[in-house]
Amino acid sequence: MTHLIERFTEYMKSGRYNSQTVVAYRNAIFVFYNAVRDMPQSKITDEFIGNYLKELTEKKDKNEAIQAGKALKLFYEVIFNRKLGIKSTGEAKEQKLPDILTKEEIKKILYAVTNIKHKAVLLLIYNTGLRISEAIHLKVNDLDLNKGVIKIWNKGHKDYRELSLAPNIIDYIKRYYVKEKPDDILFPGEKGTPYSSRNVQLFFQSALKKAGLSDKNATVHTLRHSYAVHALEAGMDIHLLQYILGHKFLQTTAIYNQLANIDLTKLRNPIQDINLNEGELNFSLY
Repeated sequence: MTHLIERFTEYMKSGRYNSQTVVAYRNAIFVFYNAVRDMPQSKITDEFIGNYLKELTEKKDKNEAIQAGKALKLFYEVIFNRKLGIKSTGEAKEQKLPDILTKEEIKKILYAVTNIKHKAVLLLIYNTGLRISEAIHLKVNDLDLNKGVIKIWNKGHKDYRELSLAPNIIDYIKRYYVKEKPDDILFPGEKGTPYSSRNVQLFFQSALKKAGLSDKNATVHTLRHSYAVHALEAGMDIHLLQYILGHKFLQTTAIYNQLANIDLTKLRNPIQDINLNEGELNFSLY
């Protein structure tokens, strides 16, 4: 594990961490390593790390223990691509479940939108589970309507994920193209710059009110949450959903499993693709 600590140290040195933080975090990881060096990784659970930090808080200065917690969280994220579900104090994080709209409620909201551009924005967000920032910064060149795909670039604009569009969304975007004729920004505001998040929230709230759903605790981001739950209920694999949503950690995506009402009887079993009448299939139970 010492080579992993060295990797972690180099990561911090190449980033925004000052020398004091690098030394403190490195020392905290070495202390932790000495405590768990004989344990298999499978036993080092979030609960175990949480209890370790709580014990550290009781034995040492509280601020020192919190710093150790921050070091461990960063270490596991950088080295193991694992997001610890604990606070820096060792306490388990309370996981607040997001609010979800039903398909019928979303249909009412979309029907309440009369502006073609506004509706196109909301349709894209619900169709692909986009973040609002991703939707408003889309460019015309990011869409390939012939292939039915859209490119969503990451923050550094060095990489992207390619998502598919539903046929009815493609048709609607084509209608939007013909009417609005966007040039560079897909959804430009009055000055040709991207819509602001606030503007999108405003016309979403207006549609919510027109649809008779103003009592709902919903924002544009609720469309993204709702897409995720509805996709799981339709049988989508959670790893594919993680890719579509652009989540770094699977744990972030897994929260939607707690909200999805999955009917196992409606999921297609792969054996259904085998024609049992072709040839002879012999099965033995023993």
